[in-house]
Amino acid sequence: MKADPAPSTALVSLGPPDGRNGWDDVRLQKLWLRVERREWGSLAVLGASESLETIQVAELLAQLAWRYRGQPSSVCDLRDLSMRLVDYGVQEIRAQVDAGTRLVVALRSIFENPTAAPIAKQTDAVLLCIALGETDFRAAEETIAAVGRDRVLGSLILRPTSNGRSSVKGG
Repeated sequence: MKADPAPSTALVSLGPPDGRNGWDDVRLQKLWLRVERREWGSLAVLGASESLETIQVAELLAQLAWRYRGQPSSVCDLRDLSMRLVDYGVQEIRAQVDAGTRLVVALRSIFENPTAAPIAKQTDAVLLCIALGETDFRAAEETIAAVGRDRVLGSLILRPTSNGRSSVKGG
């Protein structure tokens, strides 16, 4: 069995592509190839620090799964999942994956919502989101330790927006 390649990092400043050929943007293709380094049916998009908007990244990845692989894909927004609904969230993830849907799960950081780590551990892989100039190295390391280094495909560096929240933005 071949070992997974080392996690990689990408800097993204993208919104939904413009026009029909926007999906051919080299940056989107590179992002998708990095995410596809390992086979997955469910992928957690997890913030490494507070105030990261992971839902936009999750939506973009679900669109890429459909555009590039032609597979049914969906986003599961569990950013505000309460502790009492963790088991239900895990069951929903499994049910959708078992039904053949590639599922991208948006999560807040483990510092904002403690349910993020147990949910991320139940997905096939994790993409760590880091805010450029904002995420503390220790916070990223603590997040990786909480979900397991072997689960992390790599990291995506997001540029902060003017309102103080980091997100994928048009570029």
